[in-house]
Amino acid sequence: MSAVPGEVRARRPQQHEVLMQELQSEGKFPTYRDILLFAAAVGFRQQRRVPFTAASGDPIRSDVLMAPGFSDTLINMIAANVVTDDPEIMDDTRMDERFKIFEEYANGGLEYIQEQVNVRHQPAALVVVDLVTEAFADDSGAKPVSVDELLGGVTWG
Repeated sequence: MSAVPGEVRARRPQQHEVLMQELQSEGKFPTYRDILLFAAAVGFRQQRRVPFTAASGDPIRSDVLMAPGFSDTLINMIAANVVTDDPEIMDDTRMDERFKIFEEYANGGLEYIQEQVNVRHQPAALVVVDLVTEAFADDSGAKPVSVDELLGGVTWG
């Protein structure tokens, strides 16, 4: 699997087209690109990687998807965390693989958001606000450590 970086495109899962339209109109996501980026982050956080075959609309070109400065970092870090035993996943010739992983996590994230809409009986926009609030409230992230802890295993020989 290898493709020229400019030819790689991210697909939108057809089964979530209505949800994506709602997120764009009511959730104030300006583009499908932004919806997919958010959904991939949600999917990764929820450990939801869901393959799909049916796509809707025109796929998003890699240069458009990666236009915001953080986008390529998100896509690459998801792939690096999934394919942990193969550092060559970051090679330019494997961008199509990274995009496929990204698509699957975006699909999983959209699936999770739809489930939350169904369970909470709330509009998608409110579910998104709750998910963002929960992510910021989560205190399981990095903890402060002392210099001694950081240098605990270092030898200066």
